[in-house]
Amino acid sequence: MFDNIKKILERVRQINDSVNDYKKLSPSGAMPSIAQVNKAVRLLKQNKIAEAEILLLEAEELYPTNEVVYRTLGALYEKTKDFERAAKYFKCALNLNPIKKDLFMRLGYAQLSARLNDEAKRTFEKALKVFPVDSEVIAGYGMALYRLERYADARVELVKAFSLDAHNLNALFLTATIDVMFGDYERAESRLSLLVKLAPITPHLYEYAKLKNLKQDYDAALELAQRALDINPKFLPAYLLMAEVYHSKFDFAGALDCLQKAENEELFSSALYLSRANIYMYKEDFALALDAYKKSLEYEQSKTVDLKILICQVLLDDYSGQEDVINILEQEVEDEDDTERQAVAYLLQGVFKFKQQNFAQAEMYFRKALQITLKLPVVYYLLALIYQELGDDYKSDKYYNLTIEKNPYHENAYRSYIAYLLERKDFEGAKYKSKKALKLFPENSYFANIFFYASFCLVDEMTSEYNVKELLKLAEKLEENSTFLYANEKQILLKRIN
Repeated sequence: MFDNIKKILERVRQINDSVNDYKKLSPSGAMPSIAQVNKAVRLLKQNKIAEAEILLLEAEELYPTNEVVYRTLGALYEKTKDFERAAKYFKCALNLNPIKKDLFMRLGYAQLSARLNDEAKRTFEKALKVFPVDSEVIAGYGMALYRLERYADARVELVKAFSLDAHNLNALFLTATIDVMFGDYERAESRLSLLVKLAPITPHLYEYAKLKNLKQDYDAALELAQRALDINPKFLPAYLLMAEVYHSKFDFAGALDCLQKAENEELFSSALYLSRANIYMYKEDFALALDAYKKSLEYEQSKTVDLKILICQVLLDDYSGQEDVINILEQEVEDEDDTERQAVAYLLQGVFKFKQQNFAQAEMYFRKALQITLKLPVVYYLLALIYQELGDDYKSDKYYNLTIEKNPYHENAYRSYIAYLLERKDFEGAKYKSKKALKLFPENSYFANIFFYASFCLVDEMTSEYNVKELLKLAEKLEENSTFLYANEKQILLKRIN
């Protein structure tokens, strides 16, 4: 009998403990479901997601008409970024309370996060019937239209949202991004400049930097991107943008330094290494480009990058065993839907045919690549070499000049072009190009020697004594550095002066 009494007392104690827990978790007179939700909320704050989920799913079964249970389940899945399930429970809560703005907003944004864009649009349309002049609801509707790529309609709604509430900076921000898409840079600038004054946060500064880059105001773009990184040094897009800006300024060292800083922050990604590879490709440092492309594949597989790796290998004469792959590709490339991959495939075919000295075929593939998007200096350079080989002086001049226009620091293009001009006895052209090259490469003795030789070849009875003496000064300077190549020509000039 004593044991039975002991068990009864223990059961009474357990019931009392449960009642005490309930009292702690529930306001006076609250339903048991509220106590269960409050306990789940406490677990969520302690990051005990699984335990909170079990408790809330049990509450869902016990109290299927309780809006708070569904709303809290939605919040739980929102926290775990399972936005599709979050949307499901917010929708259940909204069905039970169809005039609550907070539920409309959370449902709509959960659907947008889950890429359920059509459903989000319908949610915000319903919300507009209840809250027709609410800035946040209108902005949400504008965002849904934005996601559906109905940009003109989205801009109308977002402008309306900002006009109703000047504090709705999200609406102003999205409107500015649409302005940029439509090429309305002046209006975008007025909005973004206001944004960075009111709220100088990383996304606003970054978008303004992107706009400045588009307007070729490179110094302002770099300053804004750096401000974005000062706030958030882990924001990879800003590093990539700065690298792009430095690239546009032909400051390849600066571009690579930005990417190294991103790597130092451990922002490893395919985009980081692709950006580095593209810079090396532009500089025609194919070995380093090859390494960077391979590194990018460690983070994201890409058939286009596979082709770029093959291009580097062909240009490095390291493609033994790959000939069959390239030949098969030749049959498939015309049917390729992805235009970027098609352009890269044409370039691969072009460099392969170039290495085989099949210049007519190489020219055809290079021109096809250029007709799409691929405008790398190496394409123009190889075309210049092809036309030089074919004896087409006009096209050779055109493509050498295009190469230098695309990359003014393309030393090989200057060297090849000047040698070709000398071969054609175009001493005036060789002198002009070597002088231009010397401004970019002032310590390069090759260009200084060529400038001397081309100038020497142009010396005649009309050449002034001053110009001859200037040439002799250049020769003496090169002799001091032991880099002078035209001693006989110097002696002829000395005899003339004497």
